[in-house]
Amino acid sequence: MAEQSMSEKSLAVAFEDTLTAKTMDMISDIAEVGLDAVLDDGLLKDIPIISTAVSLFKIGKTIHDRVYVKQLGVFINEIRKHTVTEEKRQKYINKIKENEAFRNKELEYLLTIIARYVGYEKPRMLAKTYLAHLEERLSWVEVTVFSEIIDRLLPGDYETLRSLKDSVSVLNGINGESILRLSAVGMVYEHENNSPYDVVGTGENQCLFMHKGSMERTVNHERIYKRTQSGNRFVEIIEGE
Repeated sequence: MAEQSMSEKSLAVAFEDTLTAKTMDMISDIAEVGLDAVLDDGLLKDIPIISTAVSLFKIGKTIHDRVYVKQLGVFINEIRKHTVTEEKRQKYINKIKENEAFRNKELEYLLTIIARYVGYEKPRMLAKTYLAHLEERLSWVEVTVFSEIIDRLLPGDYETLRSLKDSVSVLNGINGESILRLSAVGMVYEHENNSPYDVVGTGENQCLFMHKGSMERTVNHERIYKRTQSGNRFVEIIEGE
């Protein structure tokens, strides 16, 4: 069979080819170039995953297309930054080869959701979640959940989440908008409410008790939030902990 042209390759094969040392060394440049240059053939022809995506998705030369191509460059550059050894590179390649058809569907999903993202930080986050998946630290379902959460983050939301090492107190809703958005996507939960009472015990032994200073907490509408387990995992993946 004749060798496939770059435009005919599946995304999985193109991604595998992109992981070669020569190609990965080139990708750092594309993340830094201006929008007027990202669709130049010279920048694309040697980066298989980007060239293949341009061909499959019929990407043109609109501003939206140029931004998308640059986002792909940022995504792949983040992969490159964490593929620092030949051992890791081969590990990722082997994972792709294990089930090429499924990896192709994964990459189709990832490249599709990147098109929904605004800015260049979100593709970086997505790359880290996918690497965690290839390293078997995240299931594919978790990757899709996190990818949707990434899409819904507004500027400052991740910084808020990262700062929640223990808990955060929100008074009268001040600076609470970010917390509420994170709560809506399951990244944080309300650890304490602003009621003066709490339920303690279980079953027939349940009873109400009033906090010391609880009336002040109630008047101030104080709420205490903490990260959920998913929130902790997300930060661990993004921060590389």
